Amino acid sequence: MNFPDMPESILRLIWQEQSFTQDHLATKDGKPVRIISPGVPNTDGGPDFLNARISIGTTTYHGDVELHINAGEWLSHKHDFDPHYNKVILHVVMTADPLSPPSRTASRRAIPLLVLHPFLDEKFHNAWEKSIQDEKTGTDSSLHCAGINQSVPSTTIASWIEKLGKERIELKVRRFEERLKQLVDESRQIIREPYPRYYGNPADIPSPKKEYGKNDFIERTLWEQLLYEGIMEALGYSKNSRPFLTLSRSMRLQFLRKHALTETQTMMALLFGAAGLLPAAKEVPDSASRTYVASLKKKWKQLRPEFKGSVLNEADWLFFRLRPSNFPTARLAAMCFLLPQLFGEGSFRTIMGTFKSDMHSAKKRNEKLNALFDFDADAFWHTHYHFKGRSKRTSADNEHTSDSARTTLGVARAYDIIVNVLIPVVLLYARIFNDNAMRKNARSLLAYLTPTQENSVVEIVRNQLTRSRNSLHSSLHQQGAIHLFRYYCTPVRCSECAVGRTIGLNDVA
Repeated sequence: MNFPDMPESILRLIWQEQSFTQDHLATKDGKPVRIISPGVPNTDGGPDFLNARISIGTTTYHGDVELHINAGEWLSHKHDFDPHYNKVILHVVMTADPLSPPSRTASRRAIPLLVLHPFLDEKFHNAWEKSIQDEKTGTDSSLHCAGINQSVPSTTIASWIEKLGKERIELKVRRFEERLKQLVDESRQIIREPYPRYYGNPADIPSPKKEYGKNDFIERTLWEQLLYEGIMEALGYSKNSRPFLTLSRSMRLQFLRKHALTETQTMMALLFGAAGLLPAAKEVPDSASRTYVASLKKKWKQLRPEFKGSVLNEADWLFFRLRPSNFPTARLAAMCFLLPQLFGEGSFRTIMGTFKSDMHSAKKRNEKLNALFDFDADAFWHTHYHFKGRSKRTSADNEHTSDSARTTLGVARAYDIIVNVLIPVVLLYARIFNDNAMRKNARSLLAYLTPTQENSVVEIVRNQLTRSRNSLHSSLHQQGAIHLFRYYCTPVRCSECAVGRTIGLNDVA
């Protein structure tokens, strides 16, 4: 049986919905298979399904699943050299050549093979039909009220979106507040334990929630670490935010400061070394890159004994479907150049002073903050986005990168950091220390800022709800539109939405 024209999306749907009989399910070499959990779909680079639990023979495995129409695609897609596939526990295919060798990971581990077509049942036809229908209609991104919300007053929509925008910013503030408290506890070597964990005299049992006062948050280094983590996470955007955050909590700002932040090569060695992104010499094709990498690896080898944190692996980072200027290597290099101006002597005072002073207009305040994210890369990063050779410029890169500076942060990323990191942290600072001027200036900047690039979620809300009645041009309105779509429209919580209540919509299961 062969499926030469079947798209892999059909196979993914079959696996996700388990549209096959599991009676006598077995690998190609005859070991019985029991699927405890098929895993969750992966929309980024790497295996098709993550965190699956599958019993093969007498052993239960916890890992990833990769799907192909034909078993030979494992080799043709070069998965045997990609460390992202090292956690694959089962290779699921429709067909396989009886003489084909077993698929192996980059670590040379053989992967069990499940040929699925002998186990297909009537559910297969339903899965095929559903996939074809989904392909015709596309992803369902229409609002439940799209066809009947024209009668909702524009003032109702505007006030609701503005309210949701403030709610979304407040969620960011509270997230930073929780992390700040963790940093305070860490600095005092307090171990947080779930309540209750103690027995005996009730008077001896500690309070389940520690109270904090202003003096707990007065240490500047705590705020700087908070900003450092927030900026690092933002550099990863959606695909690499987690490894960037993990790196920032492992390679702390305090450790970087043991060495001069202005020593960019040292910062590169420490951050790229701890990130696991310094490649082997054989992976670097040109001599200039090999020389640059060799100097960083030498420095990292010297400093490695001092570092007690965890080291990430190259497999933790995603490059798939990213513009080269958004590669984690380019973003991490940018951070190395930015460290002196963001976290050098007096930098924190400068950032807070920008919000505290009433002498600046919102426009001037924005200009001063954007200047903090401007830098000139060294000769290597003028022509590289990664270590594995010089990069060819694309038309998209031309729009955002000058000829003299290949690796830059970019206006859009600076905007995201200001909106999602600086403003929430400043609002938290103003709240703790009761600074009304900072609070007012931070909010006015949020209302002033205009998004630098279109957001697909905002576009859906604009086209199907606000239309020409509200512009959604400010950052506050953009935040409100995102919050509306994700927390009300997507889960269909119409009865809790001001728009839904106005036109009498109920929630839909």
